[in-house]
Amino acid sequence: MAEADSHATADRVGVEPIGLVRVRSVVVAVFGDAHGHAEALDAVIGAAQASDAQQLWSLGDMIGRGPDFEHVVTRTRELCAVALMGNHDYGATGSAEPARFGEPGSSAVRSIELARDRLSGPHIEWMRSRKPAARRGEVQLWHGGPRNAVHEYVGASNAAACLAVQRAELGLVGHTHVAAAWRQTPRGAEAVKIRVGVPLDLAGGKWLLNPGAVGAPAPSRSGWWNALDLQAANGAYWLLLDLERRTATWQRAPYDPAPARLRARALGLDGLATRPVD
Repeated sequence: MAEADSHATADRVGVEPIGLVRVRSVVVAVFGDAHGHAEALDAVIGAAQASDAQQLWSLGDMIGRGPDFEHVVTRTRELCAVALMGNHDYGATGSAEPARFGEPGSSAVRSIELARDRLSGPHIEWMRSRKPAARRGEVQLWHGGPRNAVHEYVGASNAAACLAVQRAELGLVGHTHVAAAWRQTPRGAEAVKIRVGVPLDLAGGKWLLNPGAVGAPAPSRSGWWNALDLQAANGAYWLLLDLERRTATWQRAPYDPAPARLRARALGLDGLATRPVD
């Protein structure tokens, strides 16, 4: 399978490589948008390993804005049974120009340029073998959304249209950095309130879920790093998905944001971007 990686080993991470278990009975830890943040990603992986998760699925944007692109790509490559590409990841491989992510000289653009320079040849080759979408049984996954797997933002204005073209009973998306759940209705789509730690019953109908972001803040006027500082105590978002019981439980893994910010400052990545980046 295209997104399965031979580096994923059960004895190393406590999850089963894809293909050893039936997809319908798998318990999956789903996350996305690590954005080059080592402590946030490691907190989520640690929490997932301590849970019932048998596999890790990543929805992309391994790099971008954070200083730890090598760490995040390595961990994702080694541990994830599904690893999608996000729009920032395409910047690192050369498929998207750095200028797409901000003004020349901005911290957002510099993070892409640094990733291009410092990621090893094998890392880049592996990333180029990834895709922005995948399907596992009755689950479809996109970094962006069903209509544009790389760049689409799924929200209130287009959730109905996205669910209309989604073929599987369950869809998973990232990219917005906002945890969300949408259920298809006869009139379109309904936003369903999520509560951290409380399972959401997915029985019946078609659903589209966003686990939230690992190493990126929800939209904020405070700026990228200030917002991360404020949100880190509550924790990085991830989703525990039980495909047999058809439940989804949003989780948060607290982490210390200070070390990554210091590393970002040393690399010139701590400034505010001159325009918002996605």
